[in-house]
Amino acid sequence: MLRRFLGLFFVLECTATSTAQLPTSSSNFTLSTTHFADTIPVDFANGLLLVPVEIEGRTYRFILDTGAAQGMLNVPSPIPQKSCLGNVITRDANDNADTLKAIVMPPMKLGKITIDGYVALMGKQIIGKGNCDGILGFDLINQGISMKIDVRRRQLILTDRSDFFEGEKGERLKYHLKWFVPHVYVSPFKRHVDEVCFDTGCQQLYEMNVDAFRVHAYRSRQVNAQVEGRATGYFSPADNSRQTAEVFFLHLNRLKWNDFALTDVHCTTTQGSSRVGAQLLKYGSVIFNQRQKTVTFQPYDGQDSVNVGNRQLGVAFIPRDGRLEIGIIWHKSEAFRNGMRQGDTVLSINGTAVPNFQWFANYRFKDGQRYVFRLRDSKGREKEVSLTR
Repeated sequence: MLRRFLGLFFVLECTATSTAQLPTSSSNFTLSTTHFADTIPVDFANGLLLVPVEIEGRTYRFILDTGAAQGMLNVPSPIPQKSCLGNVITRDANDNADTLKAIVMPPMKLGKITIDGYVALMGKQIIGKGNCDGILGFDLINQGISMKIDVRRRQLILTDRSDFFEGEKGERLKYHLKWFVPHVYVSPFKRHVDEVCFDTGCQQLYEMNVDAFRVHAYRSRQVNAQVEGRATGYFSPADNSRQTAEVFFLHLNRLKWNDFALTDVHCTTTQGSSRVGAQLLKYGSVIFNQRQKTVTFQPYDGQDSVNVGNRQLGVAFIPRDGRLEIGIIWHKSEAFRNGMRQGDTVLSINGTAVPNFQWFANYRFKDGQRYVFRLRDSKGREKEVSLTR
């Protein structure tokens, strides 16, 4: 049984997938070979799938993000640009608009395959995605590549052969494209289904759109029985925004992917789209079959269920005037019991000063370790709060 905290870093949820709602998506790149199948070693770290990409003799680390319509690079980026295509207006899952530059990358090697003409957006530094140089989006699959992700073996299999994954067993769902990224239907409650983006760029297991949750709750008492609590506060990714939102803390009896059940799941609602994230990869491998438009989940142990047994951290950290601030906190959380409050500014963690939100977003927390947060409240008083990750 795996037990882990779900941290509510709300602002991290949608930043790296801002390309998912582009009005257009370019996949006019070419591959150096056809009728291929290649196995690429990958790393699964901090809840993200990292893929080695070679460009002009240098190896970079890219996140494989199925919730992004196409690639993205940091600004500034050490990766050279082949040409500039102009600016694109994007909207993230919270409907925040931004204007990003679209560029064509030089030829890049992904395993034995060379991809030429790959388009990427130049975004602000990818929040919360430390130690990476960019994002590979779902356009790889939309272009005609199928893939199998197996983090237990630390490998990614890519192929353009339509029959390569034929005969593979597992829990298969049809996916449909919405904003050029894959969406499937899962069941968070009995006799209820939820349309979710299967987003490997999301570090959570599952989060539900708050409006969809309210519809479920209105229709069924058993849905309301799985609400642990709620809180209201700020979690907009826009710095200095004063957009308030209500968050529901849920304890699901089970989350079903076709006939496979993840039981004892703690999760939250979100203003953005419902999503199943990269944490699913801990429990089984996943196959995207581009020709059949299916995504198949293969449990590692071959069972029909797994106990997740995670816990709620119950805190949302947001940027505010260049600082790191507590935007939302659940009154039943360990953080609240130990003295953390909404509006507190985080000054340091384990004695190391927190200069800004970006530093915190890239901070590597370790499971089971105790962390001391030094905080300043709204009246200027300082205090220390200790939490276990």
